[in-house]
Amino acid sequence: MFHRDIRHSTRLNPANRLCRHTRPRRVTVPRASHPRHATAVGRVAVCATVFAVAALGGCSTDPEPAGGTTVAADGTMTVSVVMKDMRFEPSVIEVEPGTHVILETTNADSMPHDLVFENDLSTELLARDSSATLDLGVVDEDLDGWCSVSGHRAAGMTLTIEVTGA
Repeated sequence: MFHRDIRHSTRLNPANRLCRHTRPRRVTVPRASHPRHATAVGRVAVCATVFAVAALGGCSTDPEPAGGTTVAADGTMTVSVVMKDMRFEPSVIEVEPGTHVILETTNADSMPHDLVFENDLSTELLARDSSATLDLGVVDEDLDGWCSVSGHRAAGMTLTIEVTGA
């Protein structure tokens, strides 16, 4: 068996032919680069990240609406809407019945966009980095909005005002 190892090793490494009575060198792989160890370390890192995100995500005690939304004392809700990557952000806005809604729209995309609602309220076509304010008035029912540029609505560039508790 030892003789077969020598023959085999001389085929792989011609330098071993010089000394036929020595065993082939063993190569040791450091523990950190071993595939099993690397996989275990990766799993631990992923689990730690998931737990950290879950723990921090549940700690929010902020009573204010998310994003650029403000609610005035008179019940007027002003929402910042950004047009980017063929989407409106946010794409869904929830309001209580009878809320006066004002949208401050900004086009952060390279192509022009607008925002049109089914009740004929709309912004003008906005170029990049342009803004417009759209006063929807008092909202008592759901409203659907979209970008009227050809193909944008079909691509998913829509916005919905949902009346909750109605």
